[in-house]
Amino acid sequence: MKEQLKKVVNNHIDETRDEIIELCSKLVRFPSENPPGDMSEIALFLQTYLENRDFEVQAYEPKKGRISVLSRIGNKKKPTLILNGHMDVVPAGNKDRWDFPPFSGELKDGKILGRGSTDMKGGLTSLIAAFIAINQHVDDIPGSIILTMVPDEETGGEFGASWLIDSGKVTGDACIVGEPGSLDKTYVGEKGACWLRLTAQGIPAHGSLPVLGENAIEKLAPAIPLIQTIGLEKVDIPADIQEIIQFSKEFFTETSMGKTRGNKSVGDVLDHNTVNIGMVSGGSKINMVPESCTAEVDIRIPPGTSAKEVDNQVRELLTGEDLDVTCELIMASDPNYTEPEERIYSLLTQNVKEVTGEDIQPLFATGFTDGRFFRLNGIPTLNYGPGDVSYIHGFNEYITAEDIITAAKVISGTILDYFFPPQKTS
Repeated sequence: MKEQLKKVVNNHIDETRDEIIELCSKLVRFPSENPPGDMSEIALFLQTYLENRDFEVQAYEPKKGRISVLSRIGNKKKPTLILNGHMDVVPAGNKDRWDFPPFSGELKDGKILGRGSTDMKGGLTSLIAAFIAINQHVDDIPGSIILTMVPDEETGGEFGASWLIDSGKVTGDACIVGEPGSLDKTYVGEKGACWLRLTAQGIPAHGSLPVLGENAIEKLAPAIPLIQTIGLEKVDIPADIQEIIQFSKEFFTETSMGKTRGNKSVGDVLDHNTVNIGMVSGGSKINMVPESCTAEVDIRIPPGTSAKEVDNQVRELLTGEDLDVTCELIMASDPNYTEPEERIYSLLTQNVKEVTGEDIQPLFATGFTDGRFFRLNGIPTLNYGPGDVSYIHGFNEYITAEDIITAAKVISGTILDYFFPPQKTS
């Protein structure tokens, strides 16, 4: 019976293929750049799109323009499966460096063109298509499916997925985040982050008389190489994730050959802290001794340590060298992952095989996504969606239209298996 239901749902996705692809094109045409992060237009479009198809929809706006759109189907009982995608995209940058308008949304040679097509309006479209197909053909879902379309992912998620969970608007027993990663891969976890702001205060003076002042830039400068030493020591990875970390190291090293600088392999970032001095600001004029200097530092953290431990380590280093530099925590997120033993992983694995014929490859992400908010709240979560990660955040971003359809079938099959497990035979 369930296999027949899968065929019916897949047929629905095939029959509405043009509508699904056009939906993605329309979403790409919304310039939902973040910053500034105002999702009013695209959120209203999605709310209307679902309401016109007889779905009940809720919208939440904890900060002006940061709007989340939610819809729920099923009997409102457990288990609850969450389908999560974000509406915001990174800025398009210099439009002259694009071969087409950044928010074109044009379908050309089987590809949908434009900023956000891969990250992640293609994945968002796959989630919506699966959600609609399931609702159309499953009369009695023994549980709940929540579709969450959120803002703010590209700037940290405070007013999107994080707010929905912290406010109690959304909770669940498993989650699929439609982030890109290709059709035969799923990201089961991601590194944590510790973002710090270092500040040094000086005494201003005329640039011709620096002996009368105290140079804040010179006070801060020794802190930078000191903090970079945090990335030298390998972290002990927990046993239950070691195999996936090792596979991910090999995968990232192989796919980035020739793109690295220096002696380190890309794979090394998965079992080491990484330190990026992202911003430095100091002084006001060339002929003045600078009175202040700040540096913002992005430290990414593998499993086996925590944001708090890294924060403490930085402060101890600064104190140990007696540097007159203050340290402020901007943002902290611990490493997080879903173990392959979780049921949602095995179900996704089965459906990737059924739809694509490929064996799924679990990976560990170097960056972070909204998936962390669900995992860190005890909800097993996988990132699975269409699109090649090498195209995200770059010029001439696009996604292959057929991949959106394929991902929708994988996700809908996983949903059906989640709520209708095979009957045990005696």
